[in-house]
Amino acid sequence: MLDKSRPWTAVKANICRTKAGYYTGRQANHHRRYQFAVVGCESHLLFKEILRLAENEEQAWQLAQVEIPDDVVDSVVRNTHSHSMIDEQRQVGNGFQCYVDGSWKESDRFSGVAWFCSNPNDGTQDMGAANLRRSLTSLHTEVEALIWAMRCMIGQDKREVVFFTDCSDLVKMVYSPQEWPALATYLEAIQSDKEEFDVFSLSLVSRNANVKADKLARNVRTQPQLITYVNNLPRHLLI
Repeated sequence: MLDKSRPWTAVKANICRTKAGYYTGRQANHHRRYQFAVVGCESHLLFKEILRLAENEEQAWQLAQVEIPDDVVDSVVRNTHSHSMIDEQRQVGNGFQCYVDGSWKESDRFSGVAWFCSNPNDGTQDMGAANLRRSLTSLHTEVEALIWAMRCMIGQDKREVVFFTDCSDLVKMVYSPQEWPALATYLEAIQSDKEEFDVFSLSLVSRNANVKADKLARNVRTQPQLITYVNNLPRHLLI
């Protein structure tokens, strides 16, 4: 058992993990946990640096679990990355609008990811939902939802897209990836996929504005087997 009174506990092969549950060491590709190789944990300076990063990410993960009132979210939308995101939205003009969401519950077998995309020019709508083996945290699931939505848009040749999320940390990750080293592999994938778009932006919205993607993600999370739907979603997932 992990000693919760200590921020780090050395485990087999001198791999360390944080008390927040950011396990380090090798993991299946789907979960993409990250490994800190600390040779014997003998270097005091290296250990202090790793501890600092772990504590920062623990705090960020805990903040991501806090229920934020919609009026606070609206304030963040106005003030966080306002200039860059507004400029990009102006560039996208009549491009596609894609809402993404992830659903995670510690007791469930699967995580749920979903997106809901609309074209303001003709009113057409597309959507997708899939469940994955449960991710390490809810924050990992949010990142996985964005990556899957981006790749679905690329596969449909939609190259001018404004993405929307109700996860403030996801927006921070995309625009300041260097501040999230433990999620580097995910963020490298996002940066690479961004190159496929002529116009790309990610904006923060309230939960009330993201109900369709949220409903799809929650419903698909509870399905008894691994499934993936794009457009031809069964009715029970939409209710």
